[in-house]
Amino acid sequence: MEEMDNEGKLVSMILEANKNVRYASICDDEGKILWNSRRNDIQSIMTLEDTKAALKRACENWEWRDKLSAKIGRGRYAIVDYEKLKIITVPLRNNHLLYVHVEGDRPEYIGDIMKIVDWVAQHPS
Repeated sequence: MEEMDNEGKLVSMILEANKNVRYASICDDEGKILWNSRRNDIQSIMTLEDTKAALKRACENWEWRDKLSAKIGRGRYAIVDYEKLKIITVPLRNNHLLYVHVEGDRPEYIGDIMKIVDWVAQHPS
């Protein structure tokens, strides 16, 4: 229960911390959405079906990256940069994955997100 409380807090904090974040979710290692929220004042670019498919693929990509971790270290985050959107994934505890849609080209968004991830991990409920 405590892990879920922290993950809900993480999603909320990320949306509050940066106005360029459009959507944030946390899924399990199979891509099942456990927590999600989107900014109310925007129209979604991706459908729920698109997002679920992207989450499943992101989980598969992180599974592949984990196989390399003994050689190159554990992955901290991944960014895919599209013309209209950036998608950021961050592996969390319990094989959960943070998945964030960000608008714009401001490089500090990853720092904002990682500071929140680290803070929530260090300050459990």
